[in-house]
Amino acid sequence: MIGAKLGAGREADVHAWGDDTVVKLYRAGFLGHRAEALALTRLDGRGVAPKLVDTVECDGRTGLVLERLGGSDMLSLLQRQPWRLLGLARALAEAHLAVHAAPAPGDLPELRPVLAARIADAVLPPHQRDYARRVLDALPDGDRLCHGDYHPGNVLVDADRVAVIDWPNAARGVPEADHARTMLLLRWTDPQPDIPPVSRALITAGRSMFAHRYAQAYRGRSPRRLWQPAAWLVVHAAARLAEGIEAERDTLIGFLDRAHQRPER
Repeated sequence: MIGAKLGAGREADVHAWGDDTVVKLYRAGFLGHRAEALALTRLDGRGVAPKLVDTVECDGRTGLVLERLGGSDMLSLLQRQPWRLLGLARALAEAHLAVHAAPAPGDLPELRPVLAARIADAVLPPHQRDYARRVLDALPDGDRLCHGDYHPGNVLVDADRVAVIDWPNAARGVPEADHARTMLLLRWTDPQPDIPPVSRALITAGRSMFAHRYAQAYRGRSPRRLWQPAAWLVVHAAARLAEGIEAERDTLIGFLDRAHQRPER
């Protein structure tokens, strides 16, 4: 029986489901449960994500029954315990590398077409759209599991265990693409507009340090060299504009203009 609501997002609600599990109920019209189930099945036994227990139907909604995890999301920990910044940045990188070590299921969508569709939907000046498309056309496909929205709010920390949640955007691609999306989110997502200027400045400084330490740890522990991370960042900046977050628009447009004007090497 469905228990108390534990959380809610754009696509799904999470409810208690017995003592040791939760059920993530997707809203009608959202099909992210397909990608999420595939990703969690592939990660089963790797210790980096909750276990998928079952798939159910409740009042016409598809639900994924998942292992119930303890702890707190990493974003909340950073806000409550900022002195843990360096260790949490390293943990974020290590969990991301563990995800990328997994080959993606063949039924997951390819990431490059997904990004091409988002760029087509973004509100962009024509020259920037053409530029982002050209950059994307020159980038490779891949066969690694990519989360698609990897950031501290989607990582749970409980003692020594780190688990990655919320997989509806999972796709097949190269690790650099997924890493670039994370760097964009860490560097440029905008604090709430009502935050006082002093607090905003502290958040920006801390976020910059956290992003640097995450990137440093990811590169240092990666079994392979990262290819074309700057190009993937251009693509993700353009694709992010399809999400319509007005507070980020000027920053992303400015970044794309600077990247476009930079001499090609």
